Amino acid sequence: MFKSRPSKHVVTPTAPTRTHQKLFQRPELKLQSTTLWEYSSQHYGTGFQGSPRYQGATPSYVIWNLLSRYTKEGDQVIDPMCGSGTTLDVAADLNRKGVGFDLNPTRGDIQKSDARTLPLADESMDFFFVDPPYSDHIHYSEDPRCIGKISASNEAFFEALNAVFAEAFRVLKNQSYMAVYICDFYSKSTGFIPIGTRCLALLLQYFKPIDHICVVRKHQDLEKGQYHTAAIDQNFYLRGFNHLIIMQKQVPEQKKSIDKGASKNNERSLSPSKTNSDQAEPKVRYRSSVMKIKKSH
Repeated sequence: MFKSRPSKHVVTPTAPTRTHQKLFQRPELKLQSTTLWEYSSQHYGTGFQGSPRYQGATPSYVIWNLLSRYTKEGDQVIDPMCGSGTTLDVAADLNRKGVGFDLNPTRGDIQKSDARTLPLADESMDFFFVDPPYSDHIHYSEDPRCIGKISASNEAFFEALNAVFAEAFRVLKNQSYMAVYICDFYSKSTGFIPIGTRCLALLLQYFKPIDHICVVRKHQDLEKGQYHTAAIDQNFYLRGFNHLIIMQKQVPEQKKSIDKGASKNNERSLSPSKTNSDQAEPKVRYRSSVMKIKKSH
């Protein structure tokens, strides 16, 4: 079995019961070959990746599969909503260079930043992974910029996610991959919100779709009989899976050259005599380039 480093960033939890051990045995590390992934623990190996007490943490098994498939040793892997650092620990286990940001850093190797305005150069990252909030039901940060403060029933929630995806496109190297791990949302007040479907539609503005994985949830609450009774009695469904959407940045080299040439021509045409004093110098944005590409297909 894979032996990961014992985490120095977390407190070891109390020993699980025998029943808990039976239900949530740590999975064998192997690459998944279908679009249905099932795991039985938040962690792999004999240590922890991230904190076992962090609410809303990504299963490290999922990140291990992604990095094993879509990156190589030495690649830079960014997680802009790094939480307790699961992605960083998995990256280290696989000899990748983890780069973590969060509005509420929980450890020293996570930098503070908004996922929509990362302090990174264009096309500098080899893989982008993000597990964003699924609505406003979990408290992540006091920072007013936190997307987890916005209800998924509010269109501003998807506008914020769209800005994150646009930033992913900017910082990723061409031909590199990214993945979004997210879940749909249901509450009595909002009803069902298809977050996964909405995110896929937003991502298609920027990236080529590679695949859409269904990751079966094994949350302890799903083992509680009263939850299932309530779902049946009140005619709704418990969230049984998470979406794992895998995309690739594909910008034709010829198109990139054309865009750069057009940018230089625009700059030359703006002489001081023809430019208003309050007119900002135009900039070629990655998003506009993507939309031009899509229209030409």
